[in-house]
Amino acid sequence: MENLIARSKDEKTLYHKLLNLVERDGLELLRIRIFNEFSLTLQIMLDHKGRDVTINDCAKVSKIITRELENQSIIDAKYQIEISSPGLNRPLTRNKDFEKWKGCNALIVLNSKDSKLQTTQGKIIGLKDSDLLLQQNDKVVYIKLCNIDEAELVA
Repeated sequence: MENLIARSKDEKTLYHKLLNLVERDGLELLRIRIFNEFSLTLQIMLDHKGRDVTINDCAKVSKIITRELENQSIIDAKYQIEISSPGLNRPLTRNKDFEKWKGCNALIVLNSKDSKLQTTQGKIIGLKDSDLLLQQNDKVVYIKLCNIDEAELVA
C-alpha cells in the first residue's frame, strides 16, 4: 500500500530516504506529497503508534528532514516543508489504518482507466485478502486495495 503513502516516483524516493530518519520514538510516516504549483512544497504527514502527534514532534521531524535534504542535496530547488498530523479527515494509507478505523465512515477515491475521478463512501468493515470491505446501506462492497488512489476518514 506504499502507493497511498507516496504516489509519484519522487515521493517514493523521498519516502525510502526519510523512513528510517522519521520513524523513531513511535513516529510513523503516514503520507508524503510533493506539490509544485507556485513553489515546490514537500508535505509530510506523521502519525504516532501510541499517542497524538504533537507540535514538538513536527518541529523535531522538520529539523531532521531539512538537515538531511540539505546534506544529501536531495532536492535541487528552493522548497517549503510542511510537517503535520492527520487531523479529522485523516488519510488511510496503510492496512493497519483500515483495521484501526473499522466502523468509521471513509471516502475512497478509485483509480479509473479513463482518468475520471470515481469516489465511493461507506463504513469500514475491514480488510479481507486484498480487498477493502465497506458497508453501503444494506450491502457490503468489496474494493481491491490496488484500485484505491486515496482514502480518508470523513467526519
